[in-house]
Amino acid sequence: MATGQSESGLCRRLASVVRVQRLGSLTWLVLFVPGWPGAKPGQFAMLQSERSRCFLARPFSVADQLEEQVSFLIAPVGEASRELCGSRTGEKVWVLGPLGNGFDLEAVTKDAQRIVLIGGGVGIAPFPLVLRNMRGAATERPLEVLVLLGFRDLAQSQAARLVRAAFDLSSRERIKGQVLAVREDDHRRRGVMVSDLARAHMRPGDRLLACGPLSMCRALWEMCRSIRDVKAWFSLESTMACGVGACHGCVITRVDGSFAQVCRQGPVFRGEEVFGG
Repeated sequence: MATGQSESGLCRRLASVVRVQRLGSLTWLVLFVPGWPGAKPGQFAMLQSERSRCFLARPFSVADQLEEQVSFLIAPVGEASRELCGSRTGEKVWVLGPLGNGFDLEAVTKDAQRIVLIGGGVGIAPFPLVLRNMRGAATERPLEVLVLLGFRDLAQSQAARLVRAAFDLSSRERIKGQVLAVREDDHRRRGVMVSDLARAHMRPGDRLLACGPLSMCRALWEMCRSIRDVKAWFSLESTMACGVGACHGCVITRVDGSFAQVCRQGPVFRGEEVFGG
């Protein structure tokens, strides 16, 4: 069932819950979405439980997809997200998407010496799909990929297994590298953040893809500016009411003074575009 068909083919689809998996404090939600056209890495969808008491849908990164089976990583931070996390197999969820502009992996992988993925908390969500799509780029030449993950606590860090599993699959197809994770409550490394991992491991010529809190993204960009020939793309988090550019609730100011809607021009932006050259 689909409603609200637009000229571009975008419509709201009624999906069925295939699987709900608890990963510590986060939830892996797998939906069967009839007619799903396929998302590019970094795109998102607006989700709303069919039984929701909330007026608005909420934005979530497309974490992975296999034909019409689409996965999302959700943090239960509000009523709407808690409703989704509490879904049961067979229940219905409204899905509007895919939306926004994702990572241009062709531009990222072209002439890249190494690709670095950095995620903070639920910001790791886009990376399973990113890694799945990188396998195609690795057919021409081997790719070196470094994945750095940061979490608030042990419960949140349970979601790291999703990225590790995706990396293990990719490593069979001419992708080499490693996955490193850190959490803030680790008594052995008290106060160590994912930005500290990045500072210790990034090197000239890296291509960075990052998703997480704005403070993390700013810190990473400041670090990138001090390393020669690093190019960086950031998937920005923002409050969204519609996801399609109608409400103007997710507007940010670019460095040049122009405005951009995170849902339409983003959520992925070049670092110099939003944080400065």
